[in-house]
Amino acid sequence: MEKHPLADFRLFIWLFAALIAFAARGAHAGPIGQGTYSGIYSGGDYGVVTIVVDAQGNVTCDFFSSPNFVHHQATGAVTTDSSWYLVNCMTPNTDAYHWSASSNPSSAAGNAIIGFWGGGTSSAQISGSFTAYYTSTRTDPAGSIASGSFAGLWYEPAYTGTGFNILPSSAVGLIVTYYGVNASGGPLWLISDFGPKTIAIGAPITLNMSYSNSGTFQAPKRVPVTWGQLTLTFTGCTTATATLTGTDGSVSENLTMLTGVIGMPGCT
Repeated sequence: MEKHPLADFRLFIWLFAALIAFAARGAHAGPIGQGTYSGIYSGGDYGVVTIVVDAQGNVTCDFFSSPNFVHHQATGAVTTDSSWYLVNCMTPNTDAYHWSASSNPSSAAGNAIIGFWGGGTSSAQISGSFTAYYTSTRTDPAGSIASGSFAGLWYEPAYTGTGFNILPSSAVGLIVTYYGVNASGGPLWLISDFGPKTIAIGAPITLNMSYSNSGTFQAPKRVPVTWGQLTLTFTGCTTATATLTGTDGSVSENLTMLTGVIGMPGCT
């Protein structure tokens, strides 16, 4: 039987289509796993992105704008029946600033969520891309969370220009530094003693705080002077309460994590 003149061409088209379908299937990495994904976003705006996926497949997205100093937060879900995205987050369309974020097929479950974001108002639409890497959740036998899960900058929005820096150490436990002002309006920089290596949500931590009044810029020498105490209670993965009591009086703050540290264990 004589071969149809278009047979080879048809075979090529079929093989090409099959190859594209196979490649798309390979690129679609499968469901995104439970955990915290942290990274950066860029485009019409830029800053830090944190995406949390819980055991039920619910998703929360937090895009913290570096130039605007504001959190853009949305909720969504893990998607298993779409060839275009694995995770999506969206604010209600009734919000004054309506935006959404979605992953693309090259996202790798258990490694990273790669995707696109966009939104704004009818008069100001912006968009861009993001990459958020997975950070595992580590717990001890008692269920406490590793102190590294809370590493980063924390602040009380009502207290502009002051805040806390939480520094983890697997060897000696966490260290907390405070930057703010004293009762006279001058600069106040405090550093804590070593804290615990693991943290239980809702359990208060009390740390001695001190400062240094010696040394010069070119020849620093720390001679600690006792200032008072800090009582720190983590009420969630990104929220905490802090009470400072010492030489300058007492103040209590409701803290929010401003930005975490990429590579640290996650908190879910």
